[in-house]
Amino acid sequence: MPPHVTVIHRVRGVEVPYLDRIDHNAYVVTYVCAKDLIDGIPVHAAAAVERLDDMTRAPDAVRALAARFGTPDRIVALHEFDLLIAAQLRVEFGIAGDRPDYVLPFRDKLVMGATVAGAGVATPPFAQATELTAITDFASAHGFPLIVKPCLGAGSKDIIRLNSIDDCAALPDLSSEPFLVQRFCPDEVGAVDGVWTGTELGPWRASQYLGTCLEFASGGTSLGYVEIDDPAVIAALTTFTEAVLTALSKGTPTVFHLEFFLGRTGGTPRIQFLEVAARASGGETTHMWREVHCYDLLGAAVDIQLGRIPAADPLIDDSVVGELLIHPPVTPPCTVVDVRLEVPPTHAPYHSSVPQPGTAITETFGYADVGAAFRFRGSSTAEVVNAMRYTAAGFRMDCVAYDAAVV
Repeated sequence: MPPHVTVIHRVRGVEVPYLDRIDHNAYVVTYVCAKDLIDGIPVHAAAAVERLDDMTRAPDAVRALAARFGTPDRIVALHEFDLLIAAQLRVEFGIAGDRPDYVLPFRDKLVMGATVAGAGVATPPFAQATELTAITDFASAHGFPLIVKPCLGAGSKDIIRLNSIDDCAALPDLSSEPFLVQRFCPDEVGAVDGVWTGTELGPWRASQYLGTCLEFASGGTSLGYVEIDDPAVIAALTTFTEAVLTALSKGTPTVFHLEFFLGRTGGTPRIQFLEVAARASGGETTHMWREVHCYDLLGAAVDIQLGRIPAADPLIDDSVVGELLIHPPVTPPCTVVDVRLEVPPTHAPYHSSVPQPGTAITETFGYADVGAAFRFRGSSTAEVVNAMRYTAAGFRMDCVAYDAAVV
């Protein structure tokens, strides 16, 4: 039989180039996907598609496809929630690809932090938080404010900031899943997106957030993300990024999204580690890389999981890109009543994704389909930031709440 490739798919908000990267004529290609994300699957070219209401059933679905079409030669999984599942299945089937001991440091923030700190990378103090005593002991040693977050979390979901001992009353059940506690860092937050060949950086760009993902996930109005053109910061981040990826992925290629804290000491950039994921960034980043930088991060991620080593060629353009996400003024679920965007042409985004009147907004987590999204490009960070501010000031979206259970 032709080689069998199984794809575990739950990527939202961006087209994955499966047909460009996997020859659906030469291979038997099967898919396991979240039921509401079927639009991202080339159904006409697939040998079979298993649609799941509950992605925790993905391992059983992959086993069922293996029984029908033979043991997969490769398993592809692009969402960080599926990376460990795919690694465990590779061990079960005895096939090539990343193993659980490789994936775990990219998923478990406690293991991740210990690995990176052990390699000498600057990291705010952290510890395991199995009970309230662990947090109060950590606070006694490091003071407030603190951050408590799930070790296996993503997208800033379920992260709590503790400003004093009184805030501990809002803590979740720490026995429900692994948590860690970390000293809150007041520095700016940014991220590096790109490709690691296993030995060196391939194409990559560094960006800074306007606002924070935590604020955005906790009811904040907007989140901006703009690439950095400061040579001193880029130089510091080059050394920092290479150190992190050497610690976590020496000899193994990956697409990555690496978040960091950015401060300054006497004008010199001060970089500290926040976290890293072996995946392409969410939001509008993948779109902007395709449209402006002419590089497909998701395509590279598929290639890597098929055993292809990515080239180390840097991006050749000097454009600076940025994105702006704006939540609806009413907590979803809600319906858009009216939208207006009044921005001078010289400061307008090059692409706008704005829900039109009558659109229902139901997403409350993540960075896709959560409201309005805008993409920018320019010749400098300052130019793009200025355009983002004009757009934020000139945009209005009126919404009304509704009961999703009734609709």
